[in-house]
Amino acid sequence: MLARRGISVLGDFAVSEVDGPKRVLRSFDGRETNYDLLVTVPVHGGSDSIARSGLGDASGWLPVDKHTLQSPRFANVFALGDATNLPASKAGAVAHFQSEVLLDNVLRFLGDRPLAPAFDGHANCFIETGYGKAMLIDFNYETEPLPGRFPLPGIGPFALLEESATNHWGKLAFKWVYWNLLLEGKELPLDHRMLLAGKWS
Repeated sequence: MLARRGISVLGDFAVSEVDGPKRVLRSFDGRETNYDLLVTVPVHGGSDSIARSGLGDASGWLPVDKHTLQSPRFANVFALGDATNLPASKAGAVAHFQSEVLLDNVLRFLGDRPLAPAFDGHANCFIETGYGKAMLIDFNYETEPLPGRFPLPGIGPFALLEESATNHWGKLAFKWVYWNLLLEGKELPLDHRMLLAGKWS
């Protein structure tokens, strides 16, 4: 899709300098590339308050076990979402999936039961591709995005790794779900784990 649209991907390009008048980016290793439109994202960091609290690391992230969401230093501390050092997307869908594991493990901790290493890094995300279409990706710590159907195997209605109008409308519908269900703490009938049923490699 990127090739059809004349978009090239230049990986591992750490920007050291932007020459706006010439529309040139320079990397720390001496490479240069031209650009038409530059949209930059600053280095993402944790919270200064977490770094100062003694709970986090020097970068402001709160370290937690990537499967149980429990702090390795403070047994009574659990965390999810953007505050953590987890190698997972900092996205609402991920925090939602983490919340199910976190709640169960907090209850297990309070009941003096073993924690469940149940968070697998599951994430999914709609990607707008333009002209009323979008793609959907679904992945976790171990599995890169695969083609298939989501959330029901073979039925969907969303196609994975394919542009479709249905995915675009799904993205718009999810906005309503987010504001009217997720923020109110209502349950969604989706498993927090990445299921491979209906996907193929």
